[in-house]
Amino acid sequence: MVTLLVVTLAGLLGKPVGTSAEFMAQGPYPPDGLRIPGSIELLSDTAYFPAADTPADQPEGWFSPQNVNVIETNGAWSIGAANWKIETMFGPRWIRPNPWEIDIAPPDHILLTSDTPLYSKMSERGGSVAALAPQEVKVVSAEKQWFYTNDTSSKAWIQIHTSWMGDLWAHIPVKQIGTVQDVSKPVYYQGIYGSKELLPLLQSVQTSMESASAGETRIIQEYTTIYDRYFFVETEVGPLWTSQAGVSIVPTNETLNLTTEIPLFTDPANKEIAVVSGEKVTAFEKITQPLWTGRGPYEIWHFSTWYHVHTSKGKGWINLLYGEPADAVNVHWRVSIHGDRELMRYPDVYYTSSVLLLRNQDVEVSAVWSMPNGATWLKASKEGHVGWIPLQSWNQDRFWDLDTGTELQIETQYPKQVVLKLDSKGVLKWNEDVDAGYVKEGVDVLKLKVLAEQLGYQQADVGDPNGAVRYSKGDYAFVLHKGGQRADIYWKDISTKSVTLSSIPQQQEGEWYLEQTDVKLLFGLSPIPWYEGHAYYEGAYKVELGTLPNKLAGTTAKLDAFLYDTQIQWTQKNLKDAIQPRLSLEENKDLGGKDALSSITVAPVSKAVTADTVTPLYHLSTSRTLTSGPHDLNIVLRVGERIVWMQPWHVVME
Repeated sequence: MVTLLVVTLAGLLGKPVGTSAEFMAQGPYPPDGLRIPGSIELLSDTAYFPAADTPADQPEGWFSPQNVNVIETNGAWSIGAANWKIETMFGPRWIRPNPWEIDIAPPDHILLTSDTPLYSKMSERGGSVAALAPQEVKVVSAEKQWFYTNDTSSKAWIQIHTSWMGDLWAHIPVKQIGTVQDVSKPVYYQGIYGSKELLPLLQSVQTSMESASAGETRIIQEYTTIYDRYFFVETEVGPLWTSQAGVSIVPTNETLNLTTEIPLFTDPANKEIAVVSGEKVTAFEKITQPLWTGRGPYEIWHFSTWYHVHTSKGKGWINLLYGEPADAVNVHWRVSIHGDRELMRYPDVYYTSSVLLLRNQDVEVSAVWSMPNGATWLKASKEGHVGWIPLQSWNQDRFWDLDTGTELQIETQYPKQVVLKLDSKGVLKWNEDVDAGYVKEGVDVLKLKVLAEQLGYQQADVGDPNGAVRYSKGDYAFVLHKGGQRADIYWKDISTKSVTLSSIPQQQEGEWYLEQTDVKLLFGLSPIPWYEGHAYYEGAYKVELGTLPNKLAGTTAKLDAFLYDTQIQWTQKNLKDAIQPRLSLEENKDLGGKDALSSITVAPVSKAVTADTVTPLYHLSTSRTLTSGPHDLNIVLRVGERIVWMQPWHVVME
């Protein structure tokens, strides 16, 4: 006769509690109980590796069958091969067993989530001898590899202890073999979807699911299986079990100095209740995990900290990147907007009560701010209205610095690129089969004929008894001399200067070759990251000349320019080896010394620039000291020694 023990969950679960679901295929994770075991048994000889990405055919050695302690592993270890970082006598090592090649001990206790028949042995033949209502039970043993199955609905034998019939066996679906523990964890949810009972959630029964609204709450229990975790959460509709982990709220004690306008919210990205500015506030809680919701730029909402604060206007949540940017750079610019631009309250945060559209007009700009992803925002004012607009260099916005002046507007054009591949013999190939040079001691030595053809240069012999060659493109040209370590630079067939090369140009079978350093210098080429081979790009620029003064007071002639990156849009780390354009003021082939060398900076100069920043706007400046009287100068834009643009400038220094 079957005996049914009725034990309720009230004592086990206690008082109930309540965004993103965990993705257990990710990792690695440290041991956390049943989901990531702290110890595993190797059932056969197992290869070990010094690193997780070591090729499978290069093991460092082999471990015999034994128990090992786990440092971390992937969350999907029970359904496929996974990397395990384990403790060894050699220090941490990596193993990659399949699920059927390991075993783990069952948990000490499990939670029965439904009425469970009990058997005297690992067989359902002859029927059950008792049954247990949902409750927590002590585990005595389990069948070998109880966790391993190709079907999560299949069952495993778990031996449990009863005080009245001794140790009996239960046949339980693997995905319902789990442990429960009490916790007290403050969290934020952006909405909860769950069930009053745990079993419907485990069985994916949608009909019993309920929803709860976003807000701060508390997890009071966690239920863990080898596959996942489930959370018992306090909500306004009562306690719900959910697979959503929520976003952790951690205690803090920080003082924040709010120097600019910051909105105060009831909950993160929820209802605005006030605006705080010019005061120090105390934060007692914060959220540092990504919040995958909210208005505005994802980088702000997802990857920045939310603070729960006490302020003069009450308690609420703030985000230092939601509001007037404290690290914006003050400027005094005039910007000519091309196209339509909506004036926003803050960067990428719309006004909710009105819309002001700026269209093909000039505006005053008082501040510039760069978002973490490099996007640039301008604080603009027009007819008494103040707000933020995005810089859109591809729309041909134009800038004038009203303090320093702006004489030139420079816009990038789409660059020409030359991609070369290195074959097994050390020969550089263009288009798979054209010899374009070779690599010598790690340095590219390039055939100039191939470069010239791909970049649009004309190659011609020069009437020099010792041998010379000329490469020309538009108004720019340079001449190489056989056996000489110099190159002569020309603009409109007029010699402008001679430069010393790093090595003597080579000739092989009638072809001219130059090492990479000199190729970069004369062609103005920059090496760029490429998934294979060797690649170079030729920066191209369009120059718009403003008004040049005829007379200047003092002893210094100075020019300023904005450079708009409308085409390349690469990160700073990809531009680290690039040859940047430079301006110079030249007189009779004299560059003017150090004070005439141009500077190029990200505009505006800001601490936000990192290796991953994509920069659309630069500022170029050049100057030189001149004596009083008239001067015939040339304004020159160069990339390396390649002249991109030249303009004469007659000026009188008074």
